[in-house]
Amino acid sequence: MLASLVAHTLFYRAAPMLSALALPQTYGRMSAEDKKGWAVSLTSLSHCVIDVWFLFAYFGDPALNGDKMDGTNRAFEWYLAVALGYYVWDLTLCIRDYAQYGLMYAIHGGLGVFGLLILTSEQLQFYAFPYLLPELSSIFLHARHLLKYAGHTGGIVYKANFAVFLVTYVATRVGFEAYYSVILVATVTRGETGAVFYPYAVFFAVLGITLTVLNTIWLRQIINAAYYTLAKQPTKKRPETKAD
Repeated sequence: MLASLVAHTLFYRAAPMLSALALPQTYGRMSAEDKKGWAVSLTSLSHCVIDVWFLFAYFGDPALNGDKMDGTNRAFEWYLAVALGYYVWDLTLCIRDYAQYGLMYAIHGGLGVFGLLILTSEQLQFYAFPYLLPELSSIFLHARHLLKYAGHTGGIVYKANFAVFLVTYVATRVGFEAYYSVILVATVTRGETGAVFYPYAVFFAVLGITLTVLNTIWLRQIINAAYYTLAKQPTKKRPETKAD
């Protein structure tokens, strides 16, 4: 976990230099605030790609799928430690820039850290899939941010990327994640938690409900952003939201 935290921090610090070398004109035109957002999105995007690759690689693992409460995989646990390092980095960012990100993002980051601490204790590891696979939509969200910072808004690539982001967000965060959240709540209510420490199971059930509520709140902002992004002739300029 510590190695992952250090790696993400170093990548974030190196992103400005790497971007200036790889895209001197594009990066040079950005404001100081956009350069800061660019580094955050570039770091997050790189993690999301790794995140989704590991999750799909282990999605059909028989040990994890055969026993959703007690099933474990030591190699998969290594990935969870990597994810934990990223979420600690993300949480520190939300706390440092609290005025920019707000309470909901801090709650989201904090829940992610505590949830992964439980997963790395060899409990409830199956639920990494419904709670972390929604990072698939984050790939397109961060790509949208990078396109915006680079000044490539309004084009077909920008609009197509946003359309894919919207579809994956609804499918993974409002669909897949919420579905397994309901299943876990029912399982915990029946007391069918196996050898899992019961308070951990309760926490994960509450975690799923909380994430579903947050995702639904953010969906409203995203749909609003979709209107202005995908509309052919927007009638007025709108204020920016977190979906931007």
